[in-house]
Amino acid sequence: MIFNVNLLPARYGDSLWIEYGDPANPSFVLIDGGTGGTRDDIQRLIDAIPGQKHIELLVVTHIDRDHIEGILSLLQADRLDFTIGTIWFNAWNHLPGNDLSEIFGAVQGEKLSAAILKHNIMWNTQFDYQAVVYGSDQEPPVIQLEKGLKITLLSPTPENLESLKTVWEAEVRKANLAPGFGLEEFEDPDKPSDVIEKFGEGILDVEKLYEEKFEEDKAPANGSSIAFLAEFQGKRVLFAADAFPSVLINALNKLTKEKIPLDLMKLSHHASAKNTSPDLLKKIDCKKFAISTNGSISHHPARVTVARVIKINGEGTELLFNYRTKDNECWDDEVLKTKYGYTTTYPKVEGLVIPLL
Repeated sequence: MIFNVNLLPARYGDSLWIEYGDPANPSFVLIDGGTGGTRDDIQRLIDAIPGQKHIELLVVTHIDRDHIEGILSLLQADRLDFTIGTIWFNAWNHLPGNDLSEIFGAVQGEKLSAAILKHNIMWNTQFDYQAVVYGSDQEPPVIQLEKGLKITLLSPTPENLESLKTVWEAEVRKANLAPGFGLEEFEDPDKPSDVIEKFGEGILDVEKLYEEKFEEDKAPANGSSIAFLAEFQGKRVLFAADAFPSVLINALNKLTKEKIPLDLMKLSHHASAKNTSPDLLKKIDCKKFAISTNGSISHHPARVTVARVIKINGEGTELLFNYRTKDNECWDDEVLKTKYGYTTTYPKVEGLVIPLL
């Protein structure tokens, strides 16, 4: 059996291709599509599927450009050469108080909703076609996919979606989404970063970084993220999207008051400073941390987040990057790695496949 997590080269965004099951006949789950240029990488993976080209589950975690744009580009084709079992996506019509018969909302909702309807894709079926959401006072729902992947939903809550509703269109504009944005107006992956090289900067002060006060993200779009645990053959992964750490902790505490053992965590919001709290890291028992970004917009990962990861999780921690960049290569320092007992993995080419079985 296999259980592989492929961090696609999604520029400054997320696109995760999960392959699991019988290696001769695996099943596939796609989480997000990165920026528009990631569409070609996704299509190549689809083209490589032998026989019937089928994605068991497609999850669009939230509306931000760096998660949704590649999916929009993929699904806006006149015809699809593959099938999708179901898509999870919370559109305008799924937000609290909105009429479920009203299909279209803001720009990205219109485009993705229209594409889903055009191709007759099953939509939020495991949630009775309603929002992919769970009440914060309830047990997190567990979904068993047909091919054996177990999913436990951790985010969002109705309160998160309510917050998104009030700023839906503003968040679309903030994410640089506008009518026609999906038509080749992509971030150039070869555009030079505006990071200023700091020659002679020396070794990072992990202890000083670790002592920085944590302040949680408040962006409604990030808070609306669909985040979940995925389990197969005894291996468990936390796909955190851009979710708020307090929401994840609340859901995990509903499962157990003990630490949650993980075989991999995809750090929230490209390891930004405000989405992976010390309390969340203390709630999990994990040694492998995946970071998806080329750093070209916000220069993620935040150094304070990586410092928290290696301090709290201790000896044997692995940092897994899908790019080598000026923003993350500071962690490939032998003095730091020896002192804190962690390792780094960088790809030889853009993108990284992480095997869990």
